Amino acid sequence: MLSLLVVICCVQQVAAWSTLSIPNLSTTLRLRHKNTLHANQSTLEENQKCQLSSAYDRNLPAALVGEAVRSALRSDRGICFDFTTDRYASEHSESQLLSVIQVKGEGTESFINAKFSRSIPKHKVVGESESNASMLVRKGHAFETAYLSAKGRIIDRLLVISFSGNEEGNEDESLLITSPGNSGNTLYNQLSPLVFPMDKVTLNNFATTAETASKVKTNVITLACSSLSDAQHSLRTNILDLLQMKSDELEFPPNGVCHHYRVGGSADAYITEHTFLSPETCRGYTIVFQESVSSSDSLIADQVWQRLTAEDNDLGPVGVGSLEYNTLRVEGGWAGYGHEITGDGPKKLSKLEAAMKEKLAKRRSRSASADNHNRNDSNSLPPDENAGTDNVDEVYYSKANPLELHLEHLVDTEKGCYQGQEGVASLLKNKRGFPRQLYQVVFYDAENDFDDDSGAFSLINTVNDEALRSFQQIQKEADPLANDTRQPRAGDKLYALGSSEKIQVGTITSVAEPNGTGDRTTIAMAMIRRPGSILKAIKDMGLDPPRWWEADGQDDDEGGSDPMNIAKETDESGIMMPPPLDALVNLEVVLEGTYTVGRLRSIPSRRMKSSMKNTDVASLLDYEQRGEIVDTSDDGPALFKYQFTDAEIETKSMTGEDQMPQSLTYNENGIGKEEEEEEEDDDDIITDEQIAQAEKEAAEAEAAAAEAKRKAEKLAQLKARAEAAMAARRKKKQQPL
Repeated sequence: MLSLLVVICCVQQVAAWSTLSIPNLSTTLRLRHKNTLHANQSTLEENQKCQLSSAYDRNLPAALVGEAVRSALRSDRGICFDFTTDRYASEHSESQLLSVIQVKGEGTESFINAKFSRSIPKHKVVGESESNASMLVRKGHAFETAYLSAKGRIIDRLLVISFSGNEEGNEDESLLITSPGNSGNTLYNQLSPLVFPMDKVTLNNFATTAETASKVKTNVITLACSSLSDAQHSLRTNILDLLQMKSDELEFPPNGVCHHYRVGGSADAYITEHTFLSPETCRGYTIVFQESVSSSDSLIADQVWQRLTAEDNDLGPVGVGSLEYNTLRVEGGWAGYGHEITGDGPKKLSKLEAAMKEKLAKRRSRSASADNHNRNDSNSLPPDENAGTDNVDEVYYSKANPLELHLEHLVDTEKGCYQGQEGVASLLKNKRGFPRQLYQVVFYDAENDFDDDSGAFSLINTVNDEALRSFQQIQKEADPLANDTRQPRAGDKLYALGSSEKIQVGTITSVAEPNGTGDRTTIAMAMIRRPGSILKAIKDMGLDPPRWWEADGQDDDEGGSDPMNIAKETDESGIMMPPPLDALVNLEVVLEGTYTVGRLRSIPSRRMKSSMKNTDVASLLDYEQRGEIVDTSDDGPALFKYQFTDAEIETKSMTGEDQMPQSLTYNENGIGKEEEEEEEDDDDIITDEQIAQAEKEAAEAEAAAAEAKRKAEKLAQLKARAEAAMAARRKKKQQPL
C-alpha cells in the first residue's frame, strides 16, 4: 500500500512539473531529508569511484529535487553547504569535503607569491583600520589562485584569505582553502617539504587528523542565493542572535575582501563573498569558523548549521549534499577537483609495477565474475544491473592547464618565479591556440532512449521495488532490438556524429545527475580538442558543420527541432547574435560504442555575458520577469494563469509596459480570452480611423500620379527641344560656305 501511494504521489508531481515550474516545492521537500541515504551509484558519474551523499530521499525523482533546490536559490532563503563535514553522509562517517591550511609568519607574503600563480594584492583594504562594527577584528584580502605542477597543469584551485600584521603584534597570516574534494592532508603534505627555515613561516593543518592536538575546530559553511542582497537577508534573519551580533554590527565585505569577526566570545568567523560555484549559478558568502573544542558547550558552527537547516525554520535556507552540489557545479561549468583539476595525473609505473597491477586486476576480475554468478543464481539483482558497475577502475585524468579550463583570472601573466610558470608561458605562445578547451555537453532525453531505471524522471527507484524491477526486466528481454543508449560517464570518449567514430572530439570529465537540473537533460563537462582539425575532418567527410546559430535546448518532446528555431535578435534591434566564442558550439557528438547523442555548448561564463552587467545577481537561474505561476488550466500546456502584485503592476505602468490584470488567462500568444473574442467580433467592422487612413492613402496616390504625369510632360518637352536643335545643326552643315 505504501509503495502504491509513493507511485501515485510521484505521478501527480511529475504531471504538474511537466507544465510549469514549482516555486514553493523546496518547502515541501526540505522536510524529507534523510541523513543516512547515499545517492544511487547508477545515476551518478563514476569518476573517482565514489558515491555522493544526498540531502533528499533517493526515492524522489531527481527532477523534483533539482527544481526544489533551484527554487530555493531563486528565493530569499537560498541554499547552504557544510564543506568541512559531509552532513548527509553515513552516521558514522567523518568525511571532509575540503581542508584548510594556515600559513603564518614574517615571510607569509613571499611564500604565497612564490608558490602560487597569483600574488597577494599590494593595495590596502578600503577601511582596513576604520569600522563601526565593535566585533570586527580586522579586514583582509580574499582571492583565488592556482597551485600548478612543474608542467603548468593545475593541481588545485585555492581560496586564499590573507591578513597583514599590525602594530598590536599580530603576524602576517593566510588561510589556504582547497577545492571541495581535496580534503585531508593532501595539500599540507605537498607544501610541507617546500618550507625551509629561511622562509620564516609555519604551516598549520586544520584537517581532522591535526585538530585533536591543536584543539581547534574549523568549519566552512556557505550560503548562496541568486543575488547577494537575498544572501545577506537570509544570513541576517537566521544567525545574528547565534553570533551575538546586532544587525548594524554585521558588515558584509565586498568582493575580494574578507572580514574577521570575534563572535560568541572566543570564536573566530571569517566572512567573504564566495560560494565554490560559478557566479552565473549563484551569489553568496562563505563563513570559516575557528573555535576551541575544549569547552563543554556546543560549537557555534554546529548551532549555525542546525538553525539554518531546521525543519521548522520556514525562513532558513535548504541544506544540500555533495550530490546536489556536484550537479550545480557541472551546470555552472565550474571545474572540479579530481575531474577537470587533476594535476599531472598518476605517476608512471615501471614495467614490474605495471605487470603486478595487471595481474592483480585479472585476479579481481575473476573474483568479481564469480560473485556475479553467485548473485545471479540467488536472483538478488538482474544481470543488467550488475553489468558495468564493477569495472570502473579506470579513472580519466584531464591533466589540464588553467587556461584550458577558462580560468585565466587565476593566473597573473605578468608575474614570474612561481611553480608552473614555464608551462603557462609555452601555452600562451602557442600560435595554434590551446590544445583543448572545456565545454559542456548536453544530452536531451528527447533525443536519447535511456532505458536504465535510474532516470531522474522515473517514478520510483526500482532497486528498492522487487516487483517493478522484475517487470521492467521482462520488458527489456521482450524487446527484439538492444538499446545501446546509456547515460554518459566520466572518461567516455566523444566522436562527431556520423563519422563512424573516426573523428574524436574529446573526453567527458564530469557528469551531473540525470535530470538533476530540473529539465529532461543530462549535463556533462568535457575536454574538447582544437576546433581547426575537427572542422577540417568534418568537411573532408562531407558532414554538416556545427549550426551554432540554432537556439540551444528547444527540442520538442518527440525529439525534433523547430526549423524556425534560429538565433533571435535581441532588444528587437533586428541584429542577430554574433558567433559564439567557441567554434564547436552545437556540434552533435556521440558516446563511443553507443547511440547516445549530445550537443556541445560553451560553459556559462563564456555564453552568458549578461551577468557582467550586474555583479549582484546570478544570471543562470534568475527568474524571468513574468510574475508567479499560481495555477494551470485543464485546456493543456498552452494556457497559464499569471498573478502580478500591485507593486509590479504599478512598476509596469510607470515604465510604459503593457498592464495585465491580476487574474487573467492568456494563450500562447499572450492574448486574453476576452480580447480574443472581441477581435473575432470586430473583424468585419470598419472604423472611422480606417476610413480616414484610406482617404489619406488615396490622396497620396493621386498626388503621386499627378507628379508622375508632370514629369512625363516635361520629359517630352525636353525631348522635342533636343530633336529641333539636332535638326537645325544638320541643316546648317548642309549649306555651302
